[in-house]
Amino acid sequence: MDCEPLSSADVRQIGGHTCMTAKSRILKTTTIEREIGERARAARLRLRFDKVVRRLTGDLKATLASVLPEGQSVLITVTAPIKYPAKTAETLANIVRDGLAHGELCKTIHGNKVRVRPITYVATNMPKVLAFVHNTESEARLILNIADSRLRQRN
Repeated sequence: MDCEPLSSADVRQIGGHTCMTAKSRILKTTTIEREIGERARAARLRLRFDKVVRRLTGDLKATLASVLPEGQSVLITVTAPIKYPAKTAETLANIVRDGLAHGELCKTIHGNKVRVRPITYVATNMPKVLAFVHNTESEARLILNIADSRLRQRN
């Protein structure tokens, strides 16, 4: 089944499929992710982009984009390798849905070290969910700082 065009929401469930319709936000997400990836690479931080990573990040974005209010984003880092991507995505989604009362969360989920950082007062045209998977030797805090800095830019 193809996704039907929707005018008001970014993400909707139609016939069991997740449909994203805000083309400007999709383009903005890929541009911003690319910029953050380039900055991380310049800082010698190694991000992963394999099939499992794309599945995990895609699941998180589809699940959480409609949960977060306008002006709020969440940044997520996960160490590779990811043995249980679906379980990890589900656990992370539940953590974000339940709220992060104490700011940034650092935790081990299904054998992966994760960091979740909520960001407030973000421009409404910025992505709501950015997730990065990195090798264990890369510093997750630096990745989050790079992403945080980029999200707070107004252009």
